[in-house]
Amino acid sequence: MSFLELQGLTKRFDDFTAVNDCSLSIAKGEFVCLLGPSGCGKTTTLQMVAGFVLPSQGRILLDGKDITGVKPDKRGLGIVFQSYALFPHMTVADNVAFGLEMRGVPAPERRRRVGETLELVHLEALTERYPRELSGGQRQRVAMARALVIQPPVLLLDEPMGALDAKLREEMQIELRALQQCRLSCVHCSTAWASPPSWSHTTRPRP
Repeated sequence: MSFLELQGLTKRFDDFTAVNDCSLSIAKGEFVCLLGPSGCGKTTTLQMVAGFVLPSQGRILLDGKDITGVKPDKRGLGIVFQSYALFPHMTVADNVAFGLEMRGVPAPERRRRVGETLELVHLEALTERYPRELSGGQRQRVAMARALVIQPPVLLLDEPMGALDAKLREEMQIELRALQQCRLSCVHCSTAWASPPSWSHTTRPRP
């Protein structure tokens, strides 16, 4: 049964069509990898799902509900960017807690969930460090924790491992495989045609 569904999703920027009639059905707990070269519309598709870009036509359904016009902060989706997008003036714990604070989660609950999520990504000993004091792999795991702590129904990954070396990519893939046990649906964009992520249930090429 479809949990996240894209129906004829199209995005035009003036005379340029970035995404043309994209339809995709993802089941609950399914990990899907969108593969394609740079500029083929993968990121734009993810941005439409996240709500940052409004489709020119088509619909986005989440658990049977049309969320096409819903604001990003009301969709409750987890998003991890290649650039990390961490707040440099905030500690690891504060970065991860930010989404919970914006949702009005009480402080005791925030602390509990932040602690559990940082333990999941093996950063529980670095809660008071700032992004500048972390390695690239550690910063990426903070970004992952920030997306996961809100307990999203869907996790969107936009080339999250593109800036990591081979060893760190392997470590992140191990952690992502562990998330499959949580029945978390995931859409991952990648240009790595030669070696699509081993944790992906399905690989969908973008023309």
